[in-house]
Amino acid sequence: MADFKSMYYHLAGRTATAVDVLEATTSIMEANAKAMEANAKAMMTSAESMMDSVDALIELKEKLKLAQQTTEDMFLSDDNIDKTP
Repeated sequence: MADFKSMYYHLAGRTATAVDVLEATTSIMEANAKAMEANAKAMMTSAESMMDSVDALIELKEKLKLAQQTTEDMFLSDDNIDKTP
């Protein structure tokens, strides 16, 4: 007849080892996930800040284009052209 008691203790020991490994793995994965989440939040904040800068640069570019066009229009208008022969 098989020694059921020794088989039980053997399986219980294996199960306990498996549970320990799962707990350690879960803890490591949870810590990594939290770190990744923090990095993602920091990257999102950085990206939002960069987009604000890009928006400001686009606005500045448009203002400069308008100023350039206005200046060209002033110099090229009929009123400002020297009409001497």
